Order: sequence, then C-alpha cells, then structure tokens
Amino acid sequence: MIPSATLLHELVAISSVSSQSNRPLIEWIQKFLLPLGWHQRLLTYEDVAGIEKVNLIASPQTFSEGTINAELAIVCHTDTVPYSAAWSDATNLIEREGKLHGCGACDDKGFLACTLATVSAMDLSNLKHQLCLVFTSDEEIGCRGARFLFEQNVFRAKYAIVGEPTSLVPARAGKGYCLAGVSIKGKAAHSAFPETGRSAIFAAARLLQEIEIMAQELKLNRNESFSPPWTTLNVGEIHGGTAKNVIPSECSFLLEWRPIPEQPPGHVLDCLEKIIDRLSIEGIEIGIEVLRMDVGFETRIDSRVIQSVRSHPETTINTIAFGTEAPWLARMGAEVVVIGPGSMLTAHSPRECVPTTELDECVKILQTAIEELCA
Repeated sequence: MIPSATLLHELVAISSVSSQSNRPLIEWIQKFLLPLGWHQRLLTYEDVAGIEKVNLIASPQTFSEGTINAELAIVCHTDTVPYSAAWSDATNLIEREGKLHGCGACDDKGFLACTLATVSAMDLSNLKHQLCLVFTSDEEIGCRGARFLFEQNVFRAKYAIVGEPTSLVPARAGKGYCLAGVSIKGKAAHSAFPETGRSAIFAAARLLQEIEIMAQELKLNRNESFSPPWTTLNVGEIHGGTAKNVIPSECSFLLEWRPIPEQPPGHVLDCLEKIIDRLSIEGIEIGIEVLRMDVGFETRIDSRVIQSVRSHPETTINTIAFGTEAPWLARMGAEVVVIGPGSMLTAHSPRECVPTTELDECVKILQTAIEELCA
C-alpha cells in the first residue's frame, strides 16, 4: 500500500483552488487508478467564468449504461479555498509535531489521499456490490459539482461516505445552507434636506432589527442533535451609501441561514417577506435575490453506512453545522455519513493541517466500510 501521507504530499502540490480548473488534479487521480484497472467516467461543465470543471466517477467494476447505480459511493471534492500569497508553503506539505500542514491538507485532500491509499491496498476483484469513487468540483463555492451530477441524473447510490474533516467522528446529519441578497432602494438627496430623500440605510436598519428578532424566534424550533440546536442566521456583508453628506439611495446585505433538517429551507425566506410587507416603508423598495437554497440531511443512526464507519461500538455519532455535499448525495438516493481526518477548525486558513495518525486510521475505516457494504 502507498502511504496516505506520501500521496498527500503529491496532492497538495497540485493547486486546485475553485477559481481554477480542477482538471490537473483529476488527471493525476486518473493516472493513479489506471494501473489498478479501474473504469472511469468524466463529466465536465463550464462554470460561470467559462472555466472547465471536471467530475470523475470511478469503479473497479464496469459501469451500466445510463445512470450509474452504486451500492457504496465514497465522495471527495477536489477543490480548495484560495490561499494567501503570504502563505509561501501552501502547496508544500510540511510535517510538524505529527501533523501535516498545507492547503487542502484536511479539506479535503487528506480524505482523498486516504481513499486512494485504501483502494490501492485492497483486492476488489470479487466485490458483490458496486463500489464507486466520486471526485467532484466546486464544493467550496456551492457544491456545484455534486449538484451537476444530480441534475444530469447520471449517478445514484444506496450508501455514501462523504469526506470532510470531522476528526474521524461520524456525522449522520447536517444543517442546510441558504443565502440571499437583500437590496434596499431609496432616494438620494443632500443630507441638509433629508425630507427630500429616503434613506436606504435607515430602512435597512429597521429591517435588520426585525431580522434579529426573527433569529431569536427561530430558536423555538429545536433539534437537540445540533449545536446550536436551531436554525441560525447571519448578516455577513452590508454595503451602502456614497458620501457622508448624501442621503443614501441604496443599501444591500447578504443574509445567510443554516436550517435544521426538518425545517424547510424556504421558511426563513417566507418570514422575511412577511416582515417586508409589514414594514412597508414609504418611498423604499426592497428586493430579495435567492443565491443558494440547500436542504440539510439526516440519516438514521442505525443505518448500515453509519455503523460501517464506527471505529468502535462506543464511537460517538455527531451532527455538523457546516455545509457539505451530503444533501446532494441524499437526493441521489443515498443514506449518507460524513467523516474524514483533520478538524474543520483548522481548515480555510494557514493553520490547516491533518494528524498523520488520523490518516492511518481513516484508511482502516474505509477498508472496513468497503468490506461490510460491498464485499
């Protein structure tokens, strides 16, 4: 078996931030799988900037015509978030105190390295059920690769293991992820004569006060599996105004919410529209543009895929609040678990790292899951 740490060195060295094509990394994976005799199917599209993005589905067994139906899918995204120019060793994996540091070390190339190390060490010639590896694009900017597979109806699975850094604690459920742009339009005027204008910023302030009240009301609908156990709201960006002495005619902000699985993702949007109708500020126009509306996912704790990745019978089963491709795999028919080496607390930063011990343990977990679900 090729050590996962060795593979991770090579994977991190291939820059694959979401603004670039991920084809170089996909081609590296293809070359790795080729001598193992794996069948492969590429599915490509162009992003909004016209850049080619590639999804790869690979299996030791032949593919059926049309939609691929897998017993088990092991899913890993190939893109990373951007890294600062000041992070000179971003693509040069460095080991310090038992941890490997680099961009993508845990999100998500650590799991990718473990997946490849696992299949290179196993005899998969006599599997009774179809195993597929699914390598996706653009997870970091909206799970666009997984969404593409769903929309094209090219893939379905009974079980799915989605790789994300969870410190190898299985996650059986995750919140959704929703994002909307809110625009407020008023009327510009000289600030010495405010009665001749309509302040978009003042109107936005009133709206934001109501949104804050809504955030408190959302706490009444709880799912104690999560921390925090309710749908959360955040206004992460706000922009408005042109000068200190001009009544602002425009203001806009981004509203993000992460719904618990049993709550429709559109619930917050419905509440927001009712608030806007109630405010009905004279001379002010408020618009909403939905940018993302992803549901959560929830898998029964007794699902075979959950049990297959438990290192020990007493292993804790968790939930996650961050976004993953798991909801899209659930929409493709799968019972889903999210698991992987490293912690999301270090991801998306120059602190990103993965413990070498967790890489080794992850390989064992994947081997067991393949044996239990496919062999």
